[in-house]
Amino acid sequence: MKITNVDGYCLSSPYGDGKVFGQPLGVKSIGIVEVRTSGGLVGIGETYSGVYVPELIEPTVKFIESLIVGMNPLNIEDVYNSMDIPFVAMSGFIRSVIGAIEMALWDIKGKVEEKPLYKLFNESSTNDFKVYNSGGSVSFSPDEIKKDIEDVTFDGYKMRVGVQSWGDDLKRIDTAKKELGSKKLMVDSIMGTLNTWDKYMAVDNINSLRHHDLTWFEEPLHPSNLKDLKYVWQNCSPLIPIATGEGLSGKLDFDSYLDSGCVDVIQPDVTYCGGFIRAKKIIEKAKSNGIKVALHVWGSSISLMSALHLAISTDVDWLEVPMVQLEVMSDEFSKIKENIDNKKYVFNSGLGLEISDNIKNKYPFVNNSGYKLKRITLSVS
Repeated sequence: MKITNVDGYCLSSPYGDGKVFGQPLGVKSIGIVEVRTSGGLVGIGETYSGVYVPELIEPTVKFIESLIVGMNPLNIEDVYNSMDIPFVAMSGFIRSVIGAIEMALWDIKGKVEEKPLYKLFNESSTNDFKVYNSGGSVSFSPDEIKKDIEDVTFDGYKMRVGVQSWGDDLKRIDTAKKELGSKKLMVDSIMGTLNTWDKYMAVDNINSLRHHDLTWFEEPLHPSNLKDLKYVWQNCSPLIPIATGEGLSGKLDFDSYLDSGCVDVIQPDVTYCGGFIRAKKIIEKAKSNGIKVALHVWGSSISLMSALHLAISTDVDWLEVPMVQLEVMSDEFSKIKENIDNKKYVFNSGLGLEISDNIKNKYPFVNNSGYKLKRITLSVS
């Protein structure tokens, strides 16, 4: 069996109530990769980069296709290594696309061996991880936070801060803490997106939450600012654990953070960090360093399903489940959530999902639908 072609494209789906922060067109675009084989099998993967630069997915995948056509899709590491492009493929956008292609290869391998992905990674599975609902938009008022928490079904809840005044954010956090009761609370300042805090502001804001018993405070600085993160960690942890990692990809990024001594929780996203091979190595290194692992998920049902396969086959601590849902493949997303809630993992072979022609026709790509910020002044790193 050989790889015959690799296709990349985006689907644009209605998202939440159509007024989600950062999605001015009311839709969210998802980057999809399909790997086709001479045996007629098709594997699918997702790249988180499609959310931000959807127009770049198709031509980038087509270029990478030229590096691997004719190779055996079951020799995954060989194919993965063949996609390394000097200078540009170490991390970031290209690495995330490579990871999506690798995900599709695992999907094919699972179909060939008639096994779900998690059994390809580890014959034994685990339920020894917690799950949190991820919502709490930065634009929500305290009343909207309260309403959002009504839908929390898992072990914890994560909310976003950093756009409103810190005084208003404190009221929102106080509301969340009160409404959650015994459930865990995580706070995310999304500075990988906003990039408006320096290390002093981060420390002041985080330490004002010392009595809120946070499970972690996430992304207090831009991910390029590892040097200043040390200062934040030294002045906040362990009372308030520091989490980051969704904006990292590739070996160098994660090794730098995992070796830095200033991260309590690392948050790889399999659709961005470089695929399953890289994600498993990140998890192994984190655990050997005494760092907790929370899998980041902020994409389609493909993203959630891939993270679930990792969670039940590796040693992770937390799995993220988005509360703001895409319309595309929403039925599949709901079924995955039920699987997680019931802890009964019954999957088809491979990834366990398919993208029909009907889905492709119903959710065509909308130009200029990438994530965009308005009325936010970005600082210079």
